[in-house]
Amino acid sequence: MIMYTPIPLELVFDGVEDMKATAFEANVGGVQMMLEPCGERQARIVRLLSPNPQDYLKPEHAPGTIVYMAPQFGEV
Repeated sequence: MIMYTPIPLELVFDGVEDMKATAFEANVGGVQMMLEPCGERQARIVRLLSPNPQDYLKPEHAPGTIVYMAPQFGEV
């Protein structure tokens, strides 16, 4: 990444080390995607990771869509 700015890089990247990555990869309905938790058993689609171009045309796979996650085995 090339960044052209008159602002010193120390100010531009201030706090980057403290940022936490909350997104995670999951397979939802056979489509690999990156999700961000947004509530109890809910996640928001951040981006698709699928190699199938047809998956990108489905409105239910659009970024920002809320998906519901099923409980994992052994989880209450």
